[in-house]
Amino acid sequence: MTTKASYTRRFWAKSDRNNPERIHLLECHLADVGACFEALLAQPVIRRRLAQSGGRDDLDPATVARLSLLAALHDIGKVNVGFQTQIWRNEDLPESARRPRRAGHTLDLTPLLNGNGDTETAGWFFDGLGWWWDAVESWDDRGGATVCALLIATLSHHGRPLCLEESRQPNPGIWRRYGDLRPQEQVARIGRLAREWFPAAFADAGPPLPAAPAFQHHFLGLCNLADWIGSNERWFEYVAEPRNDYIATARANAERAVNDVGLNRSAQRAGFSGLPDFADLFGLAGGPNAIQQAAQDTPLDAPLVIIESETGSGKTEAALWRFARMYEAGLVDGLYFALPTRSAAVQIHERVHRFIGRLFPNRTSPETVLAVPGYLRAGDAAGQRLQDYAVWWDDHAADGRRWAAESTKRYLAAQIAVGTVDQALLGALMVKNAHLRAACLARSLLVVDEVHASDTYMSEILAALLDAHLGSGGQALLMSATLGSVARQRWRGEPAVGLADAIAVAYPAVSARHGVRAVDENGAGKTVSIKARPIMGDPAAIAQSALEAARAGAKVLVVRNTVGYAIRVHQAIEEIAGDDAELLFAVNGISTLHHGRFAAPDRRLLDRRIEELLGRERESGGRIVVGTQTLEQSLDIDADLLITDLSPMDVLLQRIGRLHRHRRDDRPHDYATPQCIALTPPDDDLSPLLTKGNGQTANGLGPYGGVYRSLHILEATRRLIAEYPEWRIPAMNRKLVESATHGEALDRITKELGDQWQGHQISTTGALIADQQTAHSHLIRRDKSFFEDNGEVCFPSDDKWIRTRLGDDRVEIAFNPPLPSPFDSSGAIDRMALPLGWLERDDAPDSVEPTATDGGGFAFRIGSHRFRYDRLGLRRE
Repeated sequence: MTTKASYTRRFWAKSDRNNPERIHLLECHLADVGACFEALLAQPVIRRRLAQSGGRDDLDPATVARLSLLAALHDIGKVNVGFQTQIWRNEDLPESARRPRRAGHTLDLTPLLNGNGDTETAGWFFDGLGWWWDAVESWDDRGGATVCALLIATLSHHGRPLCLEESRQPNPGIWRRYGDLRPQEQVARIGRLAREWFPAAFADAGPPLPAAPAFQHHFLGLCNLADWIGSNERWFEYVAEPRNDYIATARANAERAVNDVGLNRSAQRAGFSGLPDFADLFGLAGGPNAIQQAAQDTPLDAPLVIIESETGSGKTEAALWRFARMYEAGLVDGLYFALPTRSAAVQIHERVHRFIGRLFPNRTSPETVLAVPGYLRAGDAAGQRLQDYAVWWDDHAADGRRWAAESTKRYLAAQIAVGTVDQALLGALMVKNAHLRAACLARSLLVVDEVHASDTYMSEILAALLDAHLGSGGQALLMSATLGSVARQRWRGEPAVGLADAIAVAYPAVSARHGVRAVDENGAGKTVSIKARPIMGDPAAIAQSALEAARAGAKVLVVRNTVGYAIRVHQAIEEIAGDDAELLFAVNGISTLHHGRFAAPDRRLLDRRIEELLGRERESGGRIVVGTQTLEQSLDIDADLLITDLSPMDVLLQRIGRLHRHRRDDRPHDYATPQCIALTPPDDDLSPLLTKGNGQTANGLGPYGGVYRSLHILEATRRLIAEYPEWRIPAMNRKLVESATHGEALDRITKELGDQWQGHQISTTGALIADQQTAHSHLIRRDKSFFEDNGEVCFPSDDKWIRTRLGDDRVEIAFNPPLPSPFDSSGAIDRMALPLGWLERDDAPDSVEPTATDGGGFAFRIGSHRFRYDRLGLRRE
């Protein structure tokens, strides 16, 4: 005779998928998560951020206990028998009884919450807790609206707000006794235990809970985090028998877990010996330069700081130095350094890692997480993903300190992380676990590099993220070489100004709420000789110009606006180089170029090699590197000649920042002054782009192709190139940017060039408004309550179309088996990001089987589409 399993007499929360009889009791799991939430609020910065989101400076012990108790109730919906019996075998069912309908523990609870559902169960459910109605009356000065909203928030701990409108049909049967399971008695037991776990919650003197909707949203993020930690068997072993004293074990485990994952900074702060001086911290010979000193002198309590200075002026060090001082003052616990691209993040990661090692020179030094999907890196250690979400680290560490690095959703829980801005922006969008991201980010200094106004959609999301981050007391620092007045005024909350006044604003500058502080150029200025050449559609002519300069000993960067046009120029150079083929950029002797469609291992090889050739200690002799926008971001490279497609002024100045980046005495005579050639359409005329599909033609106008939407800005940039053959940088930066981006300047172009340009301006403005509206439709409404405005906080059921960037959807393709890199036969390429649009209507498979091709690389198919990956990167055939 088969014996009934033990779980038929116990309410469980967790079970072993391989052995269902191995369970973790529901009451123990509730204690685990409540204790984790309590341990999180024991961290001063985390607690203050939650308090400030509710308009308070800090939280008193009674409020902390009440919130911890509510967090503990996150899984109370699991008392229903439809959930409990889902792991039962047929022989476990009571004799002649039907198996209850399978049920969940969140949506199936909504009939009890929405007031028009299962009133029979609702009547005893809240009464059964024993203290609920007293709590509603004594904790809440809004008639229960605040407590109900916070209960809905904790029930939403899986990462999406619980939507009462999506309520399941009432099913009283799942809440009634079934066999030995008595839900009503279990709710009463949980109510008694919870009161014993958090007795301070019932202090008579406690103030009402904060009523601000933003507080509810922040609370949800911390509940999500507490549940993730409290559900990890690394710290919380399964317990199958009731223990009235279990809360002591839960608290000890929670304290250890919060410490292990790096959220408890008390030991680190106790061992912090103070700031090294600036030179030692950055391995430099001297002290801070003018922009770094200005950032240092900006009051630490300024929540938002904007640093504007030319590329290569030391903004990164200024940001890191400010973080160090804020950490020392106890204002932040961590740092998230957000870059515009994956490649930029990979580049900066090593610099930040070295800095952190100098800031924390002892065993308390945190590991800098590389927050880029597809990578598993924490400090110097690399990881490899195994089955069941496990990760193997090459130094064999398995102590939990890399918990945040092992999942993209947990990146922002790391103390120090470097990644793309997308990881932060996801905290503002209606996507799963957004509240978790935002709550984790709140304790860190958010540094956003290369902020500019070129992308309206992303700017709207960033503005919402900053509102939430600063609204919870968070700190942020924005950096840009080319920030226009419209963007700057938006971040600072100032009214718009005219063109003349915008040009008059100081540059370089550090801005905060106290105003704009002018900064001396610090003797780092340069004069760039710039001219336009109407050969954008002639790869051979571009190739010839690059070869002439390289033969004269110059380091040449050729930057095209699209990968396709970059490949054409690279191939043209190969065709005409002859004996000078060695002048082309090569990795391990294989000629190649630099763009974003290389697999991650190969991209690291390309980045490393390009910095050897064009870095601070660059190799001698001429060289040509062809690429795309990846060459303008974060690579520490130094060129003598830049050949670039016409682009918006802010982007163009960013590219020019790679010219004469370092002081050196060995430049070719003809390139003692940095040179820039801007490639323009035939006859320097952009008008054909107005009527020919925005450049999607065969005559060479295609580099725009939707990359840069406003032809007005491109035309304004072209005119400035013609008007000023020499650009003094940084002295002219403000004038150049405003004259190419300010509305007054663009209106003048419309009036001068006529109806077609007016039509384009109307079309562009309409597209920008549409992008704004799209962004707003995707943003979390943190001004809305989970209870009173529940329908307005609900997330869409399918969030896969909500992106941080419009038109940049990608899918990761796995290769089975992996094949060798075209640059390194010992290195295998096992996965790659593919533009989703390339698949058209075909679905992305879990994996594909690649086929090796002659000359290195491989080919593969997805549906009717063929692709090739080799020394030129990924492309369609």
